[in-house]
Amino acid sequence: MKEETLKKIEIENYIWILYLVIIGLSFFANSLEKDFIINNDIKSKDNYRITNIIIFSIVLLVYFYFTYENYKDLKSLNCGDSYKKIKLTNLEFIGSFLVLISGIIFLYCVYEDTDIETEIAFN
Repeated sequence: MKEETLKKIEIENYIWILYLVIIGLSFFANSLEKDFIINNDIKSKDNYRITNIIIFSIVLLVYFYFTYENYKDLKSLNCGDSYKKIKLTNLEFIGSFLVLISGIIFLYCVYEDTDIETEIAFN
């Protein structure tokens, strides 16, 4: 159990690094969007859209990882576990699943918004 938890923590540390990359990409995407708005630069618009697709694809992979881990935790519950553990494990899975769904929706919106008519922010 301790080894598995430590392995999860190690993976989560890599995910934090991914979040830092996402933050950097988000700053870059904002500069591209700003250039498009100010200068009507079509190349900036296209690069902004591609960058956002990359950002939300990475985010979706992270959300999928957490949903999968919470699903495994849910499946490992047994009748001897406390009510509190069962309740919280179920809620964590539901929460991570809903976040995964939101990630899918945001990625779809970014992909479909070819004219950059909406402002989609990484939440």
